[in-house]
Amino acid sequence: MERRVGFVGCYSHDVILLLAKVLSCVGKKVLLVDKSKRHTLRASVPVPEGIDAEKVKVEYDGIFYGETESTMEERALYDVEIIDFGMEFKKENAMGCTELIVVTDMLLHHIHTLIKTEIPGERVRACIIRDTMESPGKREKAVGDFLKAFPNRKEFFLPPDFKDMKNRYVCETMNEYSMKRASSELQEAILQVAAMLCPGYEEKEIRQMIRNRERRKYR
Repeated sequence: MERRVGFVGCYSHDVILLLAKVLSCVGKKVLLVDKSKRHTLRASVPVPEGIDAEKVKVEYDGIFYGETESTMEERALYDVEIIDFGMEFKKENAMGCTELIVVTDMLLHHIHTLIKTEIPGERVRACIIRDTMESPGKREKAVGDFLKAFPNRKEFFLPPDFKDMKNRYVCETMNEYSMKRASSELQEAILQVAAMLCPGYEEKEIRQMIRNRERRKYR
């Protein structure tokens, strides 16, 4: 396996699903693992009735899904494993991850909770801050101080966008993951993270691969 990417924080299921779709467009075999307490990924991937996702990896629309991390034998089967730890991340969770990605909104109680989790700062490669407000204030300072703990990060600040809120709902209820439905800011963040995980591919090239895939799908 090339990569094991841990997601830490909240409101990340649409980011994870869209990133997985982008990686699959580049030819990567992707496994998603839901370890979060809320299990939003579980709601977003249709698991056939009678299938235990804790024992069997399920394939849907080119992405594999499970509720337990891959075994040593299984790791050779996937190029990228994305693990959603949610807000319940523990420091030891980082041991098996090649990198971490932090996703959160700007609510102070979420920021303070994430600070208490003691995320290994050097492992964090990207921070996606959602629902960013333009007006300065206490929250902005708290977020800025929080980000300083991650020296190797790329930062993405996403303003509130109805398209993204709707897309989260679509992921959970209709099990469709389309970059076309995401805001331009979220699309750009996902493309940059995908390029980071796929050395040798430029954002422009990845974007064209996505267009080609979605064009074939909706013919």
